[in-house]
Amino acid sequence: MNRSPSAAPRDPLHGVTLERVVTHLQAEYGWEELARRIPVKCFQSNPSVTSSLKLLRKEGWAREQVEGEYVRLVQRENANPLIEALKAGTLTGEVQAPSQTKTHEALGWALRHGAAESDLLALLGRVHDVNFWPGTSTLPLLNLAIDRDAPPSFIRALLQAGALPEDPRYWLPLLHSVDVEGQAYKEGRRAPRTDVLDLLVARGAKPGQADRRGVTAREIAQAYGLRVVLNRLEQLGA
Repeated sequence: MNRSPSAAPRDPLHGVTLERVVTHLQAEYGWEELARRIPVKCFQSNPSVTSSLKLLRKEGWAREQVEGEYVRLVQRENANPLIEALKAGTLTGEVQAPSQTKTHEALGWALRHGAAESDLLALLGRVHDVNFWPGTSTLPLLNLAIDRDAPPSFIRALLQAGALPEDPRYWLPLLHSVDVEGQAYKEGRRAPRTDVLDLLVARGAKPGQADRRGVTAREIAQAYGLRVVLNRLEQLGA
């Protein structure tokens, strides 16, 4: 029996520009992981969307690999009903995930791809254990929120839901937050701020604590020249 056109599987590349493919992959994996998955020069050396598009439009073999990775990623995303709803803008309470792992995956996806704050909070409300770290995620939830520069209001809600402010499994969240501020300042994306640092300290993070290598938040702030962060750390006694 012939399938109707509407029942046929949709081509994930249909109507999708190469720029969107690269941007989506970079948001999901970051340049380092993307270079590991697809070892081409444009991802390995001074990567940017612009330089990547220039090479991929010339080298058909590289473009084929990139588009193949995108198709596999989209297929995994669409297997999660929450992610599928996020992409379609149809996330409601009626959309259910089959497991807490899928819920965590959806919240991680939302953080990586810049979902609206309302969607982040709606997904957070479905998470039973905010410290659960599924094997499919590269970072604990709090670190991921910090790494992807989530709204401070979301990080506050995450901490209120029980996220550990001194979780040692990846990198101490307070040190991670200072590094994120430094990267934003270095890249000229925005002025340094201390709101996330203050949220972490209010929940019990020690401003003077060092990580496993002996590095402190003060040393990170000094390396980036973050005067406002250094002043705040001094006020906090670090």
